[in-house]
Amino acid sequence: MKNIKRYLFTGALLIIILFLTLYNIYDKNSLNVIYENIKNIKMSYLILCLGFIFIYFLLQGIYMKIILKALNYNIKLRKGMFYAIVEFYFSGITPSSTGGQPVQLYYMTKDDIPIRKSYITLMLNTIYFKLIMLILGIMVLIINNSYIFKSEIIYQICFFAGLIGDLIIVLLGLMLVFKISFVEYIYNKLFSFFRRFKLLRNKLGDRYESTEVINRYKDEIEFVKNNKLLVFITFIITFIQRLVLFSIIYIIYLALGYSGYSYIELLIIQLSVQIAIEALPLPGGAGISESMLHNIFKVIFSIEMADVGMILTRTFSFYIPLILCGVIIFINFLLNKRKKF
Repeated sequence: MKNIKRYLFTGALLIIILFLTLYNIYDKNSLNVIYENIKNIKMSYLILCLGFIFIYFLLQGIYMKIILKALNYNIKLRKGMFYAIVEFYFSGITPSSTGGQPVQLYYMTKDDIPIRKSYITLMLNTIYFKLIMLILGIMVLIINNSYIFKSEIIYQICFFAGLIGDLIIVLLGLMLVFKISFVEYIYNKLFSFFRRFKLLRNKLGDRYESTEVINRYKDEIEFVKNNKLLVFITFIITFIQRLVLFSIIYIIYLALGYSGYSYIELLIIQLSVQIAIEALPLPGGAGISESMLHNIFKVIFSIEMADVGMILTRTFSFYIPLILCGVIIFINFLLNKRKKF
């Protein structure tokens, strides 16, 4: 019940931040401009955006299926896609995207997937994602950093803070996956801490002795380390998956009838925003994303069309996937509840 209240609170916070941001950016005239331009967009572009959203979750499902199968646990593709949906939704409504993987781990454990297999699957995915963002962020600085250094100082600070944060998470994640002594140290510290509480001590007993757990974990890690082709393939899948969602900005650009900027230039803009929002503890980066995109789009589009470009980009790259994910999770909850009766 506490978790439900917390998620409702963060969801409400997301809506409030979004409302205040849009209220600050838009006036009655800009809303009319948005309406007039949106109704003239070809339906094919919007369908293409929805197709990219589907491909994003499909690729994540393929990643989950491949890794778990390699760890001798088979799941159906739709189940892997559902885990991806869970991760996107709960990351989107919690500060700094902290809620996604814990809830993902909960659902995987509920489906009787051994926790060590779930942990490695999710940790590798986190390392891949942050490493991809780190690589792309560095490429942004090398290829075209003008969008960053010409933006307001607050956005520059957020970008570099996000880049440093990605680096720290990649290094920490690599240690948690491949440094067995570090994992054992963390495990023993957490186990000792939880055993201080009488209720938990009675439940835990001595069932989770570190030697047994670490040895099982070590076997899974060794398997992954010895399958470099598996790591490479799943990394490429994750790389393409991230680019798919980031590419929606280019579809919106074409949908509004523009052609002056290349795909790479618009991708750099989306990456700059994505890295910057990771530095702030806001659900879904609400507020900072809209403000940054609106600020940059004044240059790419006309001042009036910046409103249209921003609202469409954020709607298809975040809000529509978030709403769809929420609906699917709710339907899944109702179906599971019905089975119990």
